[in-house]
Amino acid sequence: MKTYFNMLLFLILGLVQMDRAHSQDPQWPLHTICNSNKLTVTYRSCDPLQDVGVSFLPCPNKLTDPTTVRIAFILRQSITEFYSSIKLFLNGLHVWGVDEPLCLPQFPRFTFCGSRRGEMITFEMLIKSKVDLPLKGDFNLMVHGINQDGFQIACVNATLSFW
Repeated sequence: MKTYFNMLLFLILGLVQMDRAHSQDPQWPLHTICNSNKLTVTYRSCDPLQDVGVSFLPCPNKLTDPTTVRIAFILRQSITEFYSSIKLFLNGLHVWGVDEPLCLPQFPRFTFCGSRRGEMITFEMLIKSKVDLPLKGDFNLMVHGINQDGFQIACVNATLSFW
């Protein structure tokens, strides 16, 4: 009788978990990393297998305020070469884009170049604009990174809302 009860309990819990898995949103959660009276920054990882951690310290009120941006994730593939693609949209219109190699075998620009699968990648950068532009609107930033084999290393879609 105890075995029958355990099997029934296991079956019920399994069905509940399956129902939960099918009813959940397949996207990563929307993260809010900055929320001030002039700026809100949210992002979501667009990689179906891995979320990316991003932070702003502190959340700036103006573009001229210095802000440290930190990015962290675990490598699923090694990177001897790393290429980035960045696209910026303002209210849905493409306004800027760049495709750039960040790591090449003869020119490793960053400390994470040459990192191996399973390592934690952390990148920190200070951002400060010399010009305080009166920005208004929603800026969508799409960032993709791939390695030498065309494997997606990181993917983030961010929205910067200025008012």
